[in-house]
Amino acid sequence: MFDFFSRKKKGEKGIDPAVVIATLSAHSPPSTLVYMAQAGVDDDDLEPLGKAFFLRRDKKLYTEGSNLYITAPDNLKNGESGQALGANKTIKLKFSSRRVPHRMECKVLGRFRLLPEIVETLDFNAKSAYKLLPISRIAKLEKRRDYRYATQNYGDSKIPLTTHIGFDVFAKLTNHEFAMEGAPAVLLKDLQPKPHKELDNHRPFTTRDGINELRDVMLRKNVHERLLSVTKVVRDQSSGMVKKPDEELLLGEINILGLEMESLRDVLYLKKSSKAGIKKGQDNPYNLHPGEKILTRFSEGQTHYEMLCEVMEARTQNEVVRPLEFMREETGLPIGLVDYSIGGLLIESSPEFLRMALGDQCPPNVDEEIEFEGDYWQKAFEAMRVPMIQFSFYPRLHFPDAVKKYEPELPSKFSIIGQVIRTHVARVAEKKVIQHGIQFAYDPQGVPLEEDELVNWRYTRFMKDNLYLRETHTHLSQLTGHLENRAKDLQSSRAAPA
Repeated sequence: MFDFFSRKKKGEKGIDPAVVIATLSAHSPPSTLVYMAQAGVDDDDLEPLGKAFFLRRDKKLYTEGSNLYITAPDNLKNGESGQALGANKTIKLKFSSRRVPHRMECKVLGRFRLLPEIVETLDFNAKSAYKLLPISRIAKLEKRRDYRYATQNYGDSKIPLTTHIGFDVFAKLTNHEFAMEGAPAVLLKDLQPKPHKELDNHRPFTTRDGINELRDVMLRKNVHERLLSVTKVVRDQSSGMVKKPDEELLLGEINILGLEMESLRDVLYLKKSSKAGIKKGQDNPYNLHPGEKILTRFSEGQTHYEMLCEVMEARTQNEVVRPLEFMREETGLPIGLVDYSIGGLLIESSPEFLRMALGDQCPPNVDEEIEFEGDYWQKAFEAMRVPMIQFSFYPRLHFPDAVKKYEPELPSKFSIIGQVIRTHVARVAEKKVIQHGIQFAYDPQGVPLEEDELVNWRYTRFMKDNLYLRETHTHLSQLTGHLENRAKDLQSSRAAPA
């Protein structure tokens, strides 16, 4: 008779707990962070009561009708849990599914002791649990605007892999830290990366020894792989106080000539770049001139090298250069890349990365740890937000001739300063894997020619202006559109009547 008093307001949709339970079962998260809902307090300002586990049976979410069950949050003691999570209180659950954070609200119906016959069927032993009623839909907390390209999906076929453009990534700690309060520095002038591994670079250099070492590496390769990626760096030579960023001219991959022959001179002969040559009425910046310095890069397997050379002669068909140093091996820590975007990375952690990022704060038993839970590790993960880490990228491009026109032009190496902004412990098969979300913060304003040369770094967070990753995104988007259109055309041709 008076049911209009309880009627839903216009535009308000009711919540069906059974539907929410079904959605949660599809996500099938193993655990969740528990927060006490507080009026007028943003979710980001709430302190977690701790981590709780969903009751599971046969690796699936255990539910009863419209109710689900969780264990007591691990940060609450037995005496506190009853007071903190009393009946009819509202809590918020935050969990991750496919590396994307989600949130839902529940009403606590009480804490109940489980019957022995139910305990025996659960995937883990739990004598009591909290019974919850969902009172909101499951919402994504994903706020990233950048499209992410996965390079590793741990066998999950629902996450497509990006195979055309990949990166070998290396990390180095630097001599700077992020300020936890206040505005960050806009420009860094004395940032210096620290090598992860030390190499013997103190032997006296001779041009002949440098050429012989390069020849030994190249002769182990097939003839068509004996290439150097050549970069010419153009710097602002004006006398003004504000300098323009260095311009990196990519001459491409160039063949080394005459490696099998013993040269009478201590020089290398490089085939002339396809970009070089005479341009009518204008100077071609890709032409090399005697006295200029160029950076050459090459790789052998997973090992990357760099060598600084000086141009001796610029001929019609080739260039004559001489090394100014021994080839430099990449000294950063190899990183397991999970996915990347214009604004950041998701990487797989390792004991070596934890020791590098945490230094003396790293737990001594990091090699043996398998759980990574508790206050000790939470504080350690929070401390990882402090150091500035340099990430060096070595692109690996795979574009068959049919889609060659979509291949971007990327340098053989570029670097970005990033910050660890979140750490997530994911379960992969039967083991736990730590993943770190990296947000890019500084881009270099110069290209160092010498190993210890300092360059300026400019703050770029949220601006998404890294030239090379933006170029990567643009070309991958074009390639994706081309492949989708071609698939539709093939499907239409097959469906058309003969």
